[in-house]
Amino acid sequence: MIAKLTLSAMTELEQWCCVFSTDNMIEAHLVNGLLHQARIQTSMQGEALSSTLGELPFADNTIKIFVPAIKLPLGEEILVNYRQKKSKLDWQCQHCNELNGSAFEYCWHCGTEYEQSK
Repeated sequence: MIAKLTLSAMTELEQWCCVFSTDNMIEAHLVNGLLHQARIQTSMQGEALSSTLGELPFADNTIKIFVPAIKLPLGEEILVNYRQKKSKLDWQCQHCNELNGSAFEYCWHCGTEYEQSK
């Protein structure tokens, strides 16, 4: 009976693929949330070890996010969009000159919509 449970668990794990890995727990939770918003089931591994940073080798502190193999293409697409938004530059509001993060489509200070230069 124990062998069957172990075999069943191994078979289930083989159907999951690592879609993202990082050493930053905050980023791992952010990505995990993006995947959950798309209704993709996830499994995070290594999260508990992130508190041992400096005590264990750096490579052992990696947090990995796994998704079902069938959802891997959708998960990768979500990560491509996430990385593209992350790599955009901050922008300065033309109305109040406030500096805004790249994730903002409206100025956080005055509410003016971001107008990209044409």
